[in-house]
Amino acid sequence: LNELGRTKEAINHYLQALRIKPDHEEAHYNLGNALSEQGHVKEALNHYLQALKIKPDYVDAHNNLGLALKQQGRLDQAAEHFSQALRIDPNYFKAHNNLGITFAKLGCLDKAIYHFSKALRIKPDLTLVHNNLGMAYVKQGRIDEAIEQYQYILRDQPNNAPVYLNIG
Repeated sequence: LNELGRTKEAINHYLQALRIKPDHEEAHYNLGNALSEQGHVKEALNHYLQALKIKPDYVDAHNNLGLALKQQGRLDQAAEHFSQALRIDPNYFKAHNNLGITFAKLGCLDKAIYHFSKALRIKPDLTLVHNNLGMAYVKQGRIDEAIEQYQYILRDQPNNAPVYLNIG
């Protein structure tokens, strides 16, 4: 239901699943996602934490908890959960990208570039990550390298106006 945009109905079903089985980590995780989509980040945090209490190596829960913490401006804590996801699965490209974004916001551009580059080694065609890497290069004054990232995107998406804006 959640994937069909019927989030409120999905939330009711996740809650019912948790009434039947309170230690169901996937129900907590899915409920956290649905609540986050509804803008209830604080409640979502609690359910991600519950999922991790039940299953400490739940990579997606660490990643989404990091996203919720980042949304609240708790960047150091977010970085810790993205890092924890990577300790569990070093090839989890989403956590590399999210950690890169977090480091960029913290002003740690070398670390951001490292994680964006790592995500692209795992999944080379991630347009969003090429864009993030390009923006980090711009902040470091590495314009030629930034343009390379933007041009990579334009090869597949020649009508991507924001990328032209970034180049300009």
